[in-house]
Amino acid sequence: MIVIKLKCDKKIRERFKYYGIDRRKLENFLMLHTNNLVKTRKWWVHEIKVKGIAGASSQYFWNEDEIEIALQCSECSTKKQRRIYFLQSLVHEYRHWIQAQLQRVAEKKITYTEKDVEERNANYSKNKYELECAEWEKIVERFNEFI
Repeated sequence: MIVIKLKCDKKIRERFKYYGIDRRKLENFLMLHTNNLVKTRKWWVHEIKVKGIAGASSQYFWNEDEIEIALQCSECSTKKQRRIYFLQSLVHEYRHWIQAQLQRVAEKKITYTEKDVEERNANYSKNKYELECAEWEKIVERFNEFI
């Protein structure tokens, strides 16, 4: 069993409160999907720092236990859209954390560059690992409807 604990900074805690997101429910949601994806007989407890950053681009640095979540959404006009964007960003970067930490995917398998990300070209959008993250973004929309 893999247990996930999100250690959120003040900015993220404020966003959780503002958007009405229960951190424990989100952790349970993440643990459910993580344990369905990564099978293990041992108990593992992982603490992940979640840090809020200015800007509209979230990021995860490979092989670290810290996720940086963008606090701005330039394309969102309503609170509901911003909440979904926030959750999708967090889950997207969390999925990268799973790839790096639990599935042991080598960083060199991420074959796109920062320029590819900015342009959203095929190197980025068709990458196997980005497609997995996009799938989890769709799953979190159901979580959003649930809470």
